[in-house]
Amino acid sequence: MTEKNLPSLDEVLFAMSEEPLGMGEEAKVYKIHTNPHFTVRVSNNAPDLEALSKQMSQAPFITQKDIFAGRNFAQPVAYWGLDDFDKTNAMVTINLYSPGFSMEIHKPGRKIPPSEEAMMKTLTLSKAVLNMPDSAIDRLYDDLHFLSSREYSIDVGNGGLFTNTGNILYSAVDKEFRIIDIQPFIRDRVGIPRDHTKGFNIPLFLARGLLPGAYGYAEEHAKYPPLIDYRTEIIHKIIAGAKRNHLNDEGGYLRGGMDQMARYWDVQLSKIHVPEKYKEEFIKDVCSIKQEHRYRLVRSHTPLVRVAGRSMSS
Repeated sequence: MTEKNLPSLDEVLFAMSEEPLGMGEEAKVYKIHTNPHFTVRVSNNAPDLEALSKQMSQAPFITQKDIFAGRNFAQPVAYWGLDDFDKTNAMVTINLYSPGFSMEIHKPGRKIPPSEEAMMKTLTLSKAVLNMPDSAIDRLYDDLHFLSSREYSIDVGNGGLFTNTGNILYSAVDKEFRIIDIQPFIRDRVGIPRDHTKGFNIPLFLARGLLPGAYGYAEEHAKYPPLIDYRTEIIHKIIAGAKRNHLNDEGGYLRGGMDQMARYWDVQLSKIHVPEKYKEEFIKDVCSIKQEHRYRLVRSHTPLVRVAGRSMSS
């Protein structure tokens, strides 16, 4: 990515004057419609647009080196306004645009839809996940293998333990899933083993990331029979994909071997009311997977500068 390929400052500022494409606890994201291969991500701590435009006109964006071998995780390609203390944290970034639809039923900062409306969306999106071909699941697992090799992980929302459904997009047109929010491996947080090799890039985290409505409407939707059937089938597809792609749950942010992972799965499958007759077989299958290291580990690369970024720790 070179500077001449990037959107101009005017295009960036114009995008920031429109309604955001999405928003979260850390930042707002705007589509750059005049240069649709990109978005702009702006920290929630940024000043108002008038003040920001004056500051940005005095210093150019800095191009971010591609560390993902041309893959699109909606990652920054340029940044502005580095944090004085954390040089991987910026105020504004220009990011790649990744096409697709978020499977998040309720977006932070927006009005919570009624339970009936949310149920309709949950059912529709769940059927969409089930209609995606196995090849889409396989590409998603390939991305998980690749991210681990670069010591990056799927990000999570709201400080939660399991993957935010808003961080995975699906496109029925392209027949693909896409991961759109990533973070460098966390090494120094209490409870996370320093020697982990996968972060959140494991089937257990992916399972919740592909289950629409699993968070905000857990109680309202938990016992609706058609939805339980859909979620059971989705879990089956995810575990089958893990077996095909040789990715198991050991070596991530959760401590313990397969016995411990089996207990995590048991709890999660119970929360979404997967029938008992399937639970035991699902857990047996996911715990039987032998790991394949598909990509060579690459540690010596430039850290990714992002909004609300974290320094990479060795």
